[in-house]
Amino acid sequence: MGSTSIKGSEPRAHHFTPQCWLGGFTDTGRKDGRLTVTDLKRQKQWTTTPPNAGHRRDFYRVADPKLDPVWFERTFSEVETIIGPVLRDLYEKPQEPGVEAMDALMYFAALQYIRVPAFRPVLLRVADSINRSMISGALKSPQSWAKALKKAGIPADSPGAGYDGMLAFERDVINTGQYTISAENDFFLVRGFRVAASAVYPALKNRYWQTLISPSGSFIGSDNPVAMDGPKGRLVGFKSADIVIFTVNRFLALYGTNAPLRRRLVNRRFIASHNSFTMISADEQLYSESPDFCWLDAADHIQTDWRAFSRESLLEAAQA
Repeated sequence: MGSTSIKGSEPRAHHFTPQCWLGGFTDTGRKDGRLTVTDLKRQKQWTTTPPNAGHRRDFYRVADPKLDPVWFERTFSEVETIIGPVLRDLYEKPQEPGVEAMDALMYFAALQYIRVPAFRPVLLRVADSINRSMISGALKSPQSWAKALKKAGIPADSPGAGYDGMLAFERDVINTGQYTISAENDFFLVRGFRVAASAVYPALKNRYWQTLISPSGSFIGSDNPVAMDGPKGRLVGFKSADIVIFTVNRFLALYGTNAPLRRRLVNRRFIASHNSFTMISADEQLYSESPDFCWLDAADHIQTDWRAFSRESLLEAAQA
């Protein structure tokens, strides 16, 4: 992670959904193919190409002066160079991936999970929960608070370090939901890479994977392409989730479970159900070859008008 980048050549439009992956939802399977973007947050839909979709300015840029500011963006690009031919081959010949291709897809999926905007609030919630737990534990008594201050190297007479004042802060601010934490890109990227390597990738490798193929190429993708589902009312992770879904392209989706399951029948209703889950799991945007893709509404009817989609209705129906 050296700092030997040439300022004039630094990429600024950082793709959180890679062009090589977005190409799998176009009419040609290539970066210059026609791509329909449906923005659920802004309630808009338009046609574009992969280079003009799924990116944010300086999304992976880091501020640490010891690092190349675009090291992460360049690293993601190197990974895409490796996975690109695999994705292209699976678009042209949708089939169960071989051992090497599957391993590459699992690594790619692990990175995809931590590089999208939807990952950052998840990581912040985890950090916030840990932080609250640590503060609560430290404030159990004046003695435990004094010990915590000493461990952190904070003088006991520092402004705001008093036990009674912090106890009141916990009661009036932290416990009332007025306290939140924030972080810079460096926090998300460094920890994200660690999560991908140490937790996500191994957990994905340990699952039983089933390859599902849509002959019509009717699967859609989203800006949160690696999604999980599990028991109602519980937070799920890559180990506890009942199922992990990674839509590789409009023809092919991978379903990972904790135990082998009977192969699913891929018909139009299943495709519509899969697309509904993709819509629920999306952060903001959907990617498709056609503007009128199929999906399943809360009444279990197949729809083709995305404007009728209601995340709340589908979630309520799933929890009923």
